Amino acid sequence: MEKTKLELCMEAFPQTDIWMDSFSVRDHEYAVAHRCKGITTSPTWVGHMLCDEYEAQTPLLRRMIAEIPAADEREIAWKWTLEMGRQRSCCMLPEWEKGDPRRGRFAIQVSVYDYRSAESMLRMAEEIHALGPNMQAKIPCTAAGIAAMEEATYRGVSVMATLCFSADQALAAAEAMERGLARREAEGLETRSINPVCAVLLGMQEDWLRRYADAANRVLDPEAFTFAGEAVAKQVYTLYRQRGFRTRVLVAYYRHHRHWSAFMGGDLIMTIPYKWQRRFEACDVPIADNIGVPVPERFMDQLMRLEPFAQAMTPGSLCMADFDAFPPVILTLRYFTAVYEKGVLLLRDLMLPEPV
Repeated sequence: MEKTKLELCMEAFPQTDIWMDSFSVRDHEYAVAHRCKGITTSPTWVGHMLCDEYEAQTPLLRRMIAEIPAADEREIAWKWTLEMGRQRSCCMLPEWEKGDPRRGRFAIQVSVYDYRSAESMLRMAEEIHALGPNMQAKIPCTAAGIAAMEEATYRGVSVMATLCFSADQALAAAEAMERGLARREAEGLETRSINPVCAVLLGMQEDWLRRYADAANRVLDPEAFTFAGEAVAKQVYTLYRQRGFRTRVLVAYYRHHRHWSAFMGGDLIMTIPYKWQRRFEACDVPIADNIGVPVPERFMDQLMRLEPFAQAMTPGSLCMADFDAFPPVILTLRYFTAVYEKGVLLLRDLMLPEPV
């Protein structure tokens, strides 16, 4: 079978890992066949999966509803997500068993509803961790999430910080996970198997800034917005390397090819949905070491005139108390919840069927 452009990219840059972003078995099969190094999921993928696989999953869902009579539809959705993770993470075990703890991972996000509760997120992170040896627990970069990251890491959970849109969030997440690792090391506990990651959401950054500029009646070159996520992620990548963090950067939420091509050559992860992996298969984008190529100055100058972008780029602009109110965090949580609840509504129909 002829190698895809993504496979050629991984061969040229072994330090640059390509993951699949999906909860679909079909997409996972594609990922394995094309040598992806891991899989991420999100609340949106859970919502899509519940809708797309509803008929096939109904017997299992009915059984869970009967077995847990006190659970509401949200709790059933979470239990079902864990079961799907337990089953579907097995596809990455052969990669995991090669011995590199950074690869062969399967990431699941804690419940979209509990972003304000460190205690709840910690409990769910441990539930994810218990599903298998290659699990990764995604925790949002909210104030409570940062606290949960440290404690989860200390307890041996591989954490992936997510909903990250700024240098300050990324630094807080890496510092929290470093503290967790340091606490383990001080007690003689192993840390080699722990894989700290921070996911920077590229497309969401661009979507938010377009919305902000429209509302503020600001005019930019339309192409400038397409560099916003790249700029923030490269800033985070540089800061992590300067400070020697063990946390790796992951880039996610694709809108165009530069969300892949701009990060070629980096010691990082790119988690790419099936749709975009197929688009990149035989494209004419050249394979080149682009991680050190800066965003063109003319676009950076325009973007830096937008206050939220300047805040995202500049360490020290946001304090922990600002994280939950940072607009792209709010918008992403709202989007995740809206898609997730389409699946929750189907569960509600099972639990409370329309009377005949």
